Amino acid sequence: CQIGMHTYSHANLTKLSKSEILDEINRTQELIVKYTGEESHLVRPPYGSVNSTVKETIDLPLINWSIDTRDWESRDADSVYNEIMNNVSDGDILLMHDLYASTAEAVQRVVPELVKQGYQLCTIDELFELKGIKLHSGTVFRSAKQSSDS
Repeated sequence: CQIGMHTYSHANLTKLSKSEILDEINRTQELIVKYTGEESHLVRPPYGSVNSTVKETIDLPLINWSIDTRDWESRDADSVYNEIMNNVSDGDILLMHDLYASTAEAVQRVVPELVKQGYQLCTIDELFELKGIKLHSGTVFRSAKQSSDS
């Protein structure tokens, strides 16, 4: 497992000032250190929302996703399972939320099937290291296949 930041209050960072963005990150980092003894060096911006202010302000890699299971919308294990299995490819980052029983049910089905197909499940750091891609601060990564400025 790897712990990344998702902000303190789940605010849309693109609607905040630089000082408000830093407050979100710093408050989150303090709690992560308090409870784990280690700092996080990754940020997943809420809603995947990033703009130039966010990229310039956060001195960490920004991790988004290449497959949005939309589990928060469907709350249906079959839908989540199908979205992953019909679209997954090597290097993808999947977006799922751990607060829905339907997502947990889908994961119980997806993981064995992906492993059976030869996929290796890993942390963000492991994924990018395996692919030989260096994570850069202020860059948005959606998969271990590409990065983006948006």
